[in-house]
Amino acid sequence: MLAELALGATTLSTTGCGLWAHRLWRRLHTDPLTGLANRARMHRTFHRTRWLRRRTGTPLGLLLLDVDRFKQVNDTHGHRVGDQVLGQIAAELADCTHSGELPVRLHGDELAVLLTRPDAGEITETRAEQIRRTIHGPRPIAGHTIHLSLSVGAATTEDGSLSDLLALADQRMYATKPARKAVTS
Repeated sequence: MLAELALGATTLSTTGCGLWAHRLWRRLHTDPLTGLANRARMHRTFHRTRWLRRRTGTPLGLLLLDVDRFKQVNDTHGHRVGDQVLGQIAAELADCTHSGELPVRLHGDELAVLLTRPDAGEITETRAEQIRRTIHGPRPIAGHTIHLSLSVGAATTEDGSLSDLLALADQRMYATKPARKAVTS
């Protein structure tokens, strides 16, 4: 009987610690507003995957996404609606990503998708266009019709750093921004 009680207490203690550890890990690696992975998780996933692929040279991909006219949404409807817009986009992004694709909120209205799939080098541009098309068009959000659109930059690397990959994707993303096209046209 005493052994059974000790076993039960140990099991409860272990389960409680495991649950606490899981909650802590989730809190440290998840963006609280959107529920997407955060920058720390992206960093960890990138480095772990790159280490596993060091012999094969299989590239990793990154899609950098920026919400078009997001400042206008915040200025017109307020930050609460802006947060709901980000939540809507995050939900749609999570729904349209596949295995080997980690949707991430970097900060503000800047999101990313880390492509760790074995075919990342071949499908990065295609996935960028698919995601851009999926998260496009009017949506009813908080009693308003909000037109969603994203600027997306795609980049791949076989052995570069995450910061280099982010910089290249950022450069390509800004080349697709509607405001930039209007100025240069």
